[in-house]
Amino acid sequence: MGIKKKTSRGGISIENFRGRIRLRLRLNGERYALSLPYAYLPENMHHATVKETEIKLDILKGCFDSSLEKYKPVPTPATSVPPKPAIIYAHDLAGKFEDWTVQIRNVNIDNSFDYLCTKRLLESWKNVPIEDIPAQMAAKNWGVVTYNRRLNFLRSFFTWLQDTAVISFNPLLHINRRKSGRKKANERRKPLTEEEIGKLLQAVENDTFCPKRSAYKHSHYYQFLKFIFLTGIRNAEAIGLRVKHIDFESKQVEISETFARTIKGTNHAARITKGTKTENVRYLPLTNELITILEPNVIDKNPDSFVFLSPKGLSIDDRMLGKRILKPILTALGIENRDLYVARHSFGTRAVQQGMAITDVAYLMGHSTIETTIRNYVSVQKKAIALPKMN
Repeated sequence: MGIKKKTSRGGISIENFRGRIRLRLRLNGERYALSLPYAYLPENMHHATVKETEIKLDILKGCFDSSLEKYKPVPTPATSVPPKPAIIYAHDLAGKFEDWTVQIRNVNIDNSFDYLCTKRLLESWKNVPIEDIPAQMAAKNWGVVTYNRRLNFLRSFFTWLQDTAVISFNPLLHINRRKSGRKKANERRKPLTEEEIGKLLQAVENDTFCPKRSAYKHSHYYQFLKFIFLTGIRNAEAIGLRVKHIDFESKQVEISETFARTIKGTNHAARITKGTKTENVRYLPLTNELITILEPNVIDKNPDSFVFLSPKGLSIDDRMLGKRILKPILTALGIENRDLYVARHSFGTRAVQQGMAITDVAYLMGHSTIETTIRNYVSVQKKAIALPKMN
């Protein structure tokens, strides 16, 4: 390389030894070699020069160290390796998950099936490091909806833990949601035809199939059932409808809250007041038919009273209503079994079939986007018979 430096006999030479710098010298008939831990490159030659000067000075002083220990470079302290972070186990985070649910999400975990199940999931992962959680979730034989719901909850929870410096990374940050084919239609929510709805409501109104010894008549629920078939609102929205939500002067019904079931059950004591599913407020036009239904149900009630009540004066239990009244009547009429949510699906289907604008249908049903309406109520399977005209 043109760098090698030799001095006269008895001096010190700088040479390339296997790609490294080496100093060689002869003194009093003895040969010495000092290897330096530097590559034989121009930018490293100053290390050799400094060491050469040091040795020459000691020779002149008469204190040359023949063992060469004095001249060996002092090793630079190795860069300190940061201590390994403590392992964080999934089951240790269950308590923090409850804190996050209550304090950040403002949800009572004891009343939420999904949040409670997710907490119990963390508790079940004993001694599972958080970096192994993706593998643990992948091994679960969950349906697509359940998997995606758990993933969303845990991913948001870990983001919060990362933001609060409890953990250094989010193990679920880059995990994709599971995908499925077209969602299978729920046969128990298959829309009823107008003829079937008419037969059902007539049977309820006339107590056609009500057992003679029954303490509570089917007809007690006629106005409630007719109301949900006419409006398409969710069961919990109809159950939680209060007198103050009905404005007879402006002729509108406000849908702003629900009396929702919890994991404790569907009876009055187990329910809680919540916002709507999409946390929005919508107003339904109060038609003459709805006025006929609602007026008798608000007489002598205070503004916070429920419009529709059970025979015992409590909120309606939609699960028991479906089991004890709806199912037996449908069976007697020769109609396939449905759950109470069929009223909502029948409304959406009827609205689309009658040519109502999708945006109007989405608003009336309380959907946050029209995609939900299109996905559930608009079929694109029908063959097109014409192209749109252009004037």
